[in-house]
Amino acid sequence: MKRLLPLLFALGASAQAPDLKQRAAQAARELGQVLMELLGQEMARGGYEGAVRACSETAQIVTEEFAHERGLEIRRVSLKARNPKDQPDEWEAARLREWEKTYRPGQPPEEIFEIVEEDGRRYARYMKPIVVQAMCLGCHGPREKMSEEVRSLLDERYPRDRATGYKAGDLRGAFTVTIRLDGR
Repeated sequence: MKRLLPLLFALGASAQAPDLKQRAAQAARELGQVLMELLGQEMARGGYEGAVRACSETAQIVTEEFAHERGLEIRRVSLKARNPKDQPDEWEAARLREWEKTYRPGQPPEEIFEIVEEDGRRYARYMKPIVVQAMCLGCHGPREKMSEEVRSLLDERYPRDRATGYKAGDLRGAFTVTIRLDGR
């Protein structure tokens, strides 16, 4: 894949934008499915406590392996991150703030795809919103409604947790995909 990136740049990113957007959107969708399956399995085995353990022990590793296999950078980000690794960069934070200004439950924001230049390099950048589902509330809802075990695990594993207080339908964050175009 790395050998193809200079070719994409030489052909012009705009000519390749639909393919890049499709690739990024597919990666975000597939990662979302993988993580939902992981959480569903853990919840079936260990309830919300199992889901917290899976997120803190496995979800980041699964995400990193998924990205590596596809030759791109993919993460989950939020302005109210639980895991410090999920802090948005400047571009992502600006898009998340834009979404928050216009977000209405039941009307998720449109995905974003842009070709950008950062630090002298060109990238295809993609973001897909993550909306809180009812099943997420056992770990991301109001703290007073969580089980004592979940609160204890969250306090232990995420002492600076800001990812609670949501209700179903709230904007949680985004899947974000970055594809380097210039190959340098």
